[in-house]
Amino acid sequence: MTKLTIVGVGPGSPDYITTAARKAVQKAQVVIGAKRSLNLFRGDIKGEMLTLTGKNVDELLKYAQDSAAKGKAVVLLSAGDPGFSGLLGSVLSRAYGKNVEVNVIPGVSAIQVCAARLGMCWEDAVLFTFHNGVTAKQKEALVEAVKAGKDVFLLPETKTFTPSNIAVFLVNNGIDKATRVAVCENLTLGNERIVESTLEEASKQAFSSMCVMVIHS
Repeated sequence: MTKLTIVGVGPGSPDYITTAARKAVQKAQVVIGAKRSLNLFRGDIKGEMLTLTGKNVDELLKYAQDSAAKGKAVVLLSAGDPGFSGLLGSVLSRAYGKNVEVNVIPGVSAIQVCAARLGMCWEDAVLFTFHNGVTAKQKEALVEAVKAGKDVFLLPETKTFTPSNIAVFLVNNGIDKATRVAVCENLTLGNERIVESTLEEASKQAFSSMCVMVIHS
């Protein structure tokens, strides 16, 4: 059985890397991840290190499985938690054979940190990610969730469905422009910023691409 390990590296600060994550990386013979994620483990990586980009995902995930099939300990680094807008979905959708066992070491997600910063319970909240694209179905579901009075946490798309775009979209689709929102940027990093405003105010502002948007019920 081919075994792959996906490690959640947290929201960005090394303070949020779990001990389990660091141990897995230290034992790995092959470590694959985005540059930002690899930089968090510079002192821990002893084996081969490969940088994952938007252009080489298929190539490196295939290499990861081939390496694991040869008996090597392979770790894939995923920002935040692998199971929400992380690498787990990409790996499962590209399983090059049925004999692949995926071991997931969870990480702290940006949504968890956002909820903590805002002092919010989020067990009844609705979660959305637009990191993999924006569809009409997703946008319709977003409007329905807000109209239903749910707290919404979402990861915006960085170019065409930013927090300001989302604010305009919601107002244009019948959501009160005075609805309270929060945008948490660069969480756990030195330039962290939390902006609490209304949809109307948010529609006129620019935000970092690394952010979580919250629409309050």
